Amino acid sequence: MQDRYAGDIGDYGKIGLLQCLQEHGFTIGVNWYRVSALDIEKKADGTFKQNDGKYIIAEGIRECAPALADTLTKIAKSKNRSVTAIQKASLIQNAVYYDEYLTIDGRSEWHKQAMKKFECVNLVFMDPDNGLLVKSVGKQSARSIKYVFYEEVKDYLDSGKSVLVYNHRSRKPERQYFDDIDNKLQENVEVDKEKIQKITFSKGTTRDYFAISVCKKHYDIFHAVFAYMIKSKWGQLGVCRL
Repeated sequence: MQDRYAGDIGDYGKIGLLQCLQEHGFTIGVNWYRVSALDIEKKADGTFKQNDGKYIIAEGIRECAPALADTLTKIAKSKNRSVTAIQKASLIQNAVYYDEYLTIDGRSEWHKQAMKKFECVNLVFMDPDNGLLVKSVGKQSARSIKYVFYEEVKDYLDSGKSVLVYNHRSRKPERQYFDDIDNKLQENVEVDKEKIQKITFSKGTTRDYFAISVCKKHYDIFHAVFAYMIKSKWGQLGVCRL
């Protein structure tokens, strides 16, 4: 997560989803996987290649959660656009946030501190720029900070916490894309594929959220919330789908 994306349409969907999960019984920990922009994301003149403005929440989907849309749009258009501004808005009741910057060399200690921060929650949301680590990116490469490592997912599960992981959709055919991630989670995290649930948000760019439960109670909450989101305005207006 980068400050320059704060309050965009991606945050609208993710916070709407997290609000619903909290209302259904989860205690939420948000690990932003906060990073600084890489040099490859900038043009020669120092400006960013990504046009952030085009992902502002569209008027046609505001009615999914009007108050949330207003707050996030205000943040996105302000001079203080940042993760910190989202946290200060108290959009998720009693959420615990970890907003320390992730670096390559400091990653191990960064992860340990995150684990300590989330001792009191039962669901950790992992929000990297890109998603779960892919084969083409080495763990010591500059781009690695934009990804969640599979062992980090396993650590949270082993500590008794369910996880929700953000993943930016790749260009693979959808079925292959989902199968590849399911297989990697099974192989690297030792999780049964049947425990993995997914929900897709496709406005702006396609974003997928992978939910892995540590118990049946959590599985049932995810299932109920995903179904609720699809039946609500979020699904009716095409913001999310299963």
